Amino acid sequence: MFLFAIVANAQSTTISGTVTDSKTNESLPGVSIIIKGTTMGITSDFDGNYSLEVPDANATLVFSFVGYEKQEIATEGKTTIDVSLVSSTTDLDEVMVVAYGTTKKSNLTGSAVAIDAEELKDVFAPNVAAMLQGKVAGMHTSASSGKPGAGTQITIRGKGSLSGTTKPLWVVDGIIMGNDDPGFSPDDIESITVLKDASATSLYGSLAANGVILLQTKRAEKGMSVVNVNASYGATTFNTGNFSLMNSQELYDYQKTWNPNITEDVLNTDTDWMDIGTQTGQAQEYNVNYSGGNDVILAYLSGTYYNETGALKGYEYERFSGIANLEINASKRLVIKANLSGNYTNTFNQEHSTYNMFTYMPWDEPYLPDGSVLDPRVDSGKKYLLDNGKVWYGRDENNYLYDLQYNYGKSRGNNFRINVGVDYKINEWLTFSSMNNVALGYGQNESYTDPRSIGGQADRGRLYEAYSFSRTRFTNQMLRFKKTFDKHNLNAFVAWEYSDYYSDGANATGKGVAAGLTVLNATAEAVSVGGSKWESAKQSMLVNLQYAYDNKYLATASFNRQGSSSFGPNNQYGNFWSASLGWNLHHEDFMSNVKWVDVLKWSASMGQVGNAPGGFQYLGYYAFVAQYNGNSAATPYQKGNPDISWEKVTSYNTAINTRLFNRVGLNLDVYYKNSDNLLTYVPLPALSGYNGVWMNVGRVTNKGYELSVTPEIVKTSKFNWDMTINFAYNKNRVEELFEDKAYTSGNVRIEQGYDMDSYYQRIWYGANPSNGEPLWEQIVVNEDGTESVELTSNYADATLQYTGSKATPTYTGGVLNTFTYDNFTLTANISFVEDIYKYNGNRELFDSDGSYASFNNMNLADGWSRWEKPGDIATHPAPFNGGVNANKNSSRYLEDASYIRLRNVTLSYRLPKVATEAIKVKNASVYISGDNLVTISDWSGMDPETGALYPLSKKILAGIKIDF
Repeated sequence: MFLFAIVANAQSTTISGTVTDSKTNESLPGVSIIIKGTTMGITSDFDGNYSLEVPDANATLVFSFVGYEKQEIATEGKTTIDVSLVSSTTDLDEVMVVAYGTTKKSNLTGSAVAIDAEELKDVFAPNVAAMLQGKVAGMHTSASSGKPGAGTQITIRGKGSLSGTTKPLWVVDGIIMGNDDPGFSPDDIESITVLKDASATSLYGSLAANGVILLQTKRAEKGMSVVNVNASYGATTFNTGNFSLMNSQELYDYQKTWNPNITEDVLNTDTDWMDIGTQTGQAQEYNVNYSGGNDVILAYLSGTYYNETGALKGYEYERFSGIANLEINASKRLVIKANLSGNYTNTFNQEHSTYNMFTYMPWDEPYLPDGSVLDPRVDSGKKYLLDNGKVWYGRDENNYLYDLQYNYGKSRGNNFRINVGVDYKINEWLTFSSMNNVALGYGQNESYTDPRSIGGQADRGRLYEAYSFSRTRFTNQMLRFKKTFDKHNLNAFVAWEYSDYYSDGANATGKGVAAGLTVLNATAEAVSVGGSKWESAKQSMLVNLQYAYDNKYLATASFNRQGSSSFGPNNQYGNFWSASLGWNLHHEDFMSNVKWVDVLKWSASMGQVGNAPGGFQYLGYYAFVAQYNGNSAATPYQKGNPDISWEKVTSYNTAINTRLFNRVGLNLDVYYKNSDNLLTYVPLPALSGYNGVWMNVGRVTNKGYELSVTPEIVKTSKFNWDMTINFAYNKNRVEELFEDKAYTSGNVRIEQGYDMDSYYQRIWYGANPSNGEPLWEQIVVNEDGTESVELTSNYADATLQYTGSKATPTYTGGVLNTFTYDNFTLTANISFVEDIYKYNGNRELFDSDGSYASFNNMNLADGWSRWEKPGDIATHPAPFNGGVNANKNSSRYLEDASYIRLRNVTLSYRLPKVATEAIKVKNASVYISGDNLVTISDWSGMDPETGALYPLSKKILAGIKIDF
C-alpha cells in the first residue's frame, strides 16, 4: 500500500477553473498560471477559463496578471480551482524617485511624473531631452536644429523669467548637474522623474524655478549576472516637409512675367543644389553592459558608442560614454556607493550651407566638365564661363563648394564625473547619508581657413583655436529619519549642501598659414587673443517632513535656506518652502462598495522657489575693452546694485489621481505660478556713464491644467492595446514691468497684459485686389480720439502693433500606443503642439516678389496665390523687378507652427524560448524603428519644430537586443 501511494501521488492531474476580478467578478483573459518552481504554465482564455496538467497533485499554482496582486494556491489534490485576483493598484503604489529620495506614488502629494526607461528608447537621439518629447503633460520640448548632437529646449509650465534661464534643473543620482542635458545613454537610465510644482521642487531652492528632471541610472540586483548587448543601425534622410524650391523651368516661368532680362538660355542648366548638399546619412548606436552582484558587492558597468552623420553633407557627430555603478555592503550598517561616468564627443564640420542651397540659382553650374568645382571668382571658372558664353546668375557671384573643399571646423570635449557616498544605518529608524561629487569638463575647438580658399586669401590662411575647462564640486550631508508606529508613518531629513563652480578658457587666432598646417605657432601673425575665468558657489540648509496616517491622510512640508555668490551681502540668502496635503479616498470605508473605483486621490500644494542670475548683477563692472596711450583702459559698463535679490516663484497646485474599472488611469492637475521680483536690466541715460543697472522689477504669471489618461483598451490572452494620452494648457501673462514701460526685442514685445513672447510687427493684409500692390494695416487716430484701421501700401506708414500670436504654445501633448500580440510589440508615439507661431524669416530671401532676381524662389504653398489681374484676392502681391518692399519684416512671414508628428513607430519581435535556448542566450529581440516619418502642419518650411533651415531628419533603423 505504501508503494501504491507513492505511485498514485506521482501521477499527473488536470486542474481547471476560471479567473475573475475580485471586485467586478468579470472574467480575466490572459492571466498567467505557472506551476511554482517550473517553467510549465498556461494563460487563461478570453472567458478567463484555464485547464492545466499538473504532474504533482500537491503542486502550487502561481496566478499573475498586470495590475493585480500575485496569488499562490496549493492544489492539495483538487481538480477545480477558481481564483479571484485582487487589484494591486500598481498605478499608484509603485516606488518613484523624488527630491532627495523615493516615495510610493500613493503617498506623493506634489506634482511629479515618472517615466520608465523603456519609454525613452523609442526615439533615436544623442540626448535624453529629445526623447522626452510628448511624454510629460506640461513639458514643451523642441529641437533647436536637425544637426546631429544639437541641443533640445525644454520648458515646464511656461516661462517664468525675463532675463534668466528657463531651462529645468537636471539631477543625476541625487547629484545636481545644472541646466543642460547630462549626456547619458538611454540604455544606462533606470527611470526619469519630472518634478513640476513647488512641493516637488522646493528642496532645490533657487535652482528649481523652472522645474526639475531627476535621472536615475541603473543599478545591479543581488543574485543576478547578465550581459546585455544592444545594437542599432540605420539611415537618415533630409526632411523637406511642405517646402520645395523652383527648378529651372519653374523659375523661368515665374521670372519671365516681371524680369525683362530673362531669356530661354537659362533652361540649358537645371541644378538641384539641395540634392548636391544633402545625403542619406547613417546613424548607429552600440551598447554593452554588465549587471551582477552578491550579498557584498553590486556592480553595473556599461559602455556606449553613438555615431551620426548628418542628412546635410559634411557633418559627423560621435560620442563615447561609459558608466560604472558600484555598491558595497561593507557591514550590516554601512553601504559604500561609488559612481563613475563620463563621455567624449567629437565633431567634424565641413557642412554644406543651407543658405546657399536654398538661394543659389538652378541656372548656375556647380562643376566644370572635369568634375572640379566651378567658381566664378577663380581663373578656371572665369575662363569656362567666358569661353562658353555663359554667366553666373547668382547674386553673390560665388560657389560655396569651392571653399568647402579646404575649410573646416573640429571640436572635441569630454566630461568626467565621480560620485562617492555612504549610507550608515545608526539604528532602525535613523540613517546618515553622504553624497560627494567632482565633475570635470574639457573642450577644444578649431576652425581652419585654408590659404587656397577665397575666404583665406586676404589673411593668407587663418587658424582659430580655443580651449575650455570647468570643474564642479558638490557635497550633501544628510540625516534621515524613518519611523512607523501604529498607523502613523513618518519620514524626515535634515541636510547641508554645498557646491561651487570654476571655469576658464582661452582662444587665439593667427593668420598666414601654410596649407595644411594647423598649429598656432605655424601662423605668421597673431590676430586676436581672448580668455575668461569664472567662479561661483551655493550652499543650502534643507529640512523635509513627510507624514502619512493609515495610508489615507498625507502631508509634506519642506524648507530650504540657500545662499548664492551671485548676490551681494544684503540679500545673499533666500528662504524657500512648500507645504502639501493628500487624501487617498479609495481607502475610506465609504468607498468600499464603489467597485468601479480602484484608486482615488486628491492632493494640493503651495510653495515658493527662487531663481538666481547666472552672473554677478549686484556688482559694478568696468570693461577692459578700450586702449589709452598704448595701455589697456577701463570704461564704466554696469552700475552696481547691492540690493538685488532672488527672483521668487510662488506656485499653487491641486490634483485628482484615479484609476477606474481597473482599466483606466486618469490624472488632472490645475496650477497657478506667480514669478515675482524678476531681474530686469534697466537702461540708464548716457550721462550716467553706464549702460544700465539690474533691478528686481518684473512679474509674470503662468496658469493652466494638465490631463493624463492611460486606458488599457484591449486585454486578451493574445492581444493587448494600451494607450497613454497627455494634454496640457498654459497661459502666460506679463503682470509688471519697470515703470510700466514696454520694450521690444526683435519681433517680440514685452508689455503688461500680454504673453511675454507676443509678436509685435506690422500686420500684413495681402495684395490689393485692384492693382496687386502689398497692403498693411495702419492705425489712424480720428478727431474724436477713437482709432480706426486703414490699409496702406506704404510700408513706412504701417503701424507696429500686436499681431495676436505668440512664440510659445498654448496646448501641448502626446499619445503613445502600445500593441502586443504574442511576441510582437508595436509602439506608435505621436506628439503635438498647438497655437504657436514662428517668424519664417528665410522667406524674406526666397519669397520676395522680385526683390532678389538673382535668388531662387520657393514654390507657393497650398492655399497661397499670386496676384495676376484686377479682382484677384491673393496672398502674394504682383512681383516687380527690384521688389515692392513686400518682403520687409511684417506678419506676412509669421506662420502657424502648430503640428502633429508621428515621432516614432517601432515594431519589435521577442524570440521564443526555444530559439533563445538554441542559440544559448537568455533573451533576444529584434526591431525596426522609424523617427519623424509623418508631420501634419501648415508651416510652409521644412520643420515647424525647429523653425530653421535644418529640419529634424527622418530615420529608419534596425536593431537587436541580446541578454547573455
